[in-house]
Amino acid sequence: MSATLAWLAAAALAPAPVSAPTDAAAPTAAPTAPADPDPDAAAPVATPEDVAPADPSADDGTDPSTTDEAPAEATPEPEPEPEPTPDSDEPDGTLHAAVERAGPPYYDESDMAALRQRYEVPDPAPPREPARWRCLIADPTCKINVEVNATAAYALRFQQGDVRMTGANRWNSGRAQYDVWANFATLVEQEGTAKYTKMTLGPKGGVIFSDNGDMWGNLGMAGRYWLGRGRFAPAIEFSSALAFKLGTRERDIITGEESFQMQRGPVGFTADVGVGIGGFGAVVLGGQYDSPLAREDVPERFRTSAAGMFFVGFRGNILWGGPAAAAILTHGLTQRLVER
Repeated sequence: MSATLAWLAAAALAPAPVSAPTDAAAPTAAPTAPADPDPDAAAPVATPEDVAPADPSADDGTDPSTTDEAPAEATPEPEPEPEPTPDSDEPDGTLHAAVERAGPPYYDESDMAALRQRYEVPDPAPPREPARWRCLIADPTCKINVEVNATAAYALRFQQGDVRMTGANRWNSGRAQYDVWANFATLVEQEGTAKYTKMTLGPKGGVIFSDNGDMWGNLGMAGRYWLGRGRFAPAIEFSSALAFKLGTRERDIITGEESFQMQRGPVGFTADVGVGIGGFGAVVLGGQYDSPLAREDVPERFRTSAAGMFFVGFRGNILWGGPAAAAILTHGLTQRLVER
C-alpha cells in the first residue's frame, strides 16, 4: 500500500508534458498501475527521457493553437514532360537528315515505295519491252511511227450511164491500195514511268488500183485509237482522203489496142474504218466517190461520169509480208479477170 502511494505522489509532482505544435499529434497512452504491484519493489523514478521537452512558445505565454500561421502544405512537384520521340526507325532514336541530291530525280525507288505503302497504292506494272522494227510497225509504245500499208479488198463498183435512163452500171471488182502513214501521238497515258500512246493522227498518201487500169491518187489523214497497251492490242483505224483520177486503160479506136493513158478527173473523196490487231493488220470497210466532169465546154473525150465503189477487205503493214502479197495478187487478178 505504501508503494502505491509513493508512485502516485511521484506522478503528481512530475511536470505535465506539453505537446508540440503539429497538425495531428499521436495520443500518448496514460500510465496504468500494474495489476498486482510488488510491495517490495521500489517506486519508479522519472528519467529525463520520459519528460517531454518544453515548448518554447510556452515561455512567452502564447498558445500555439491560436497563431495565424497555418502549416505550409507540401506543393507537388510538376511532372517532367516526356521528350518527343523522333520519327525514326533507328533503335537509338537518332534522327538522320536526308542527303540533298544535286538534281532530278529528287525521289528514288525507296522513297516511292514508302509513299505507295503509306497510301496503300499498288505497285505499277513493269514497263513493256520496246517496240520492234524501230516503230516501222505501229505500237502503243511509239510516239511517232511511219508505216507502209497495203490493202486488198473486194469492191462493188458503179458508174453513171446514160443520163436519160435511171440507174447506174454496177459490177464486181477488186481494189488494191498502197499507202504511207505518218502517225503522231495526240493522246498519251502514263503508268508508272512508262508512257503509252492512246491515239495517233497524221497525214497519209498513196495510190489506188482497180480493174481496167483505173488508178487514183489520194491524200488525206489517218488515225488509230488503241484499246490496249500490248504489242497485239486491238485498235480502231480510220482514214479519209481526197481522191483524184490519174489514168485508165483505153482501147485505141483505129488499132484496137488497149494502152494506159493519163486521164484528167475532178477531185472526189474516199474514207474507211477498220478494227485491227496491233499495227499488223485490220479488217476495213469503206467507200469512194468520183465527181463527174461533164461540162459543155469540156470535149467529149475528156468527159467523165459520176462513179464510186463500196469495198471491204484487209489492210496491213507490208513488213510482215501478208498484206503486200494479198494486195499484189488482188491487183493482178483484177486487171486480168474483171471485165466491165
